[in-house]
Amino acid sequence: MANRGFNLIAGVDEAGRGAWAGPIVAAAVILPKNILELKIPLRDSKLLNPSQRERIFSQIVAVAVGFSIKVIGHDYIDRNGLGPANREVILLAARTTFPKPDYLLIDNLTTPINSTIPHELIIKGDAKICSIAAASILAKVARDRIMHGFARTYPAYFFDQHKGYGTTLHQSSLLKLGPSPIHRLSYKPIKNLI
Repeated sequence: MANRGFNLIAGVDEAGRGAWAGPIVAAAVILPKNILELKIPLRDSKLLNPSQRERIFSQIVAVAVGFSIKVIGHDYIDRNGLGPANREVILLAARTTFPKPDYLLIDNLTTPINSTIPHELIIKGDAKICSIAAASILAKVARDRIMHGFARTYPAYFFDQHKGYGTTLHQSSLLKLGPSPIHRLSYKPIKNLI
């Protein structure tokens, strides 16, 4: 992209799209041109354990030219649907990054976004492009921190363990207690369990 005249290229990714509870979080990250020399182990956040993600999160924040992390709650998802919520949180993260990116590399979004910033949608981008991997890590860590907070508020749901995803433990809590105030009530698995 730099050879096409773009200097501030942001990678963008989200976390929490498939969860049954909690928000969807997106991050946009502009990395320095010498990122490979810095030897930060950037990869898809799903390939890292929580302590590795936390450590790399701090490294990314320390060296990034710019970044933004944005959150859209379960209530927005229930009102508008997952697709619109996903596109909106990605746009929010991209628009609020400073300095403003002049090009976006967006992971796994199959529906084009309505952005004035030129962009490219890249399947499995978090495994191919450093800035998308960095965004993946920022979004995942930010969302995990939010879910740990919800675990303190709603301890019987064990959000710190499953982060709102449809695990056996989560299903068991739902069957026993019904949905919490942060569950995505529009989701078919939640409707089927309640």
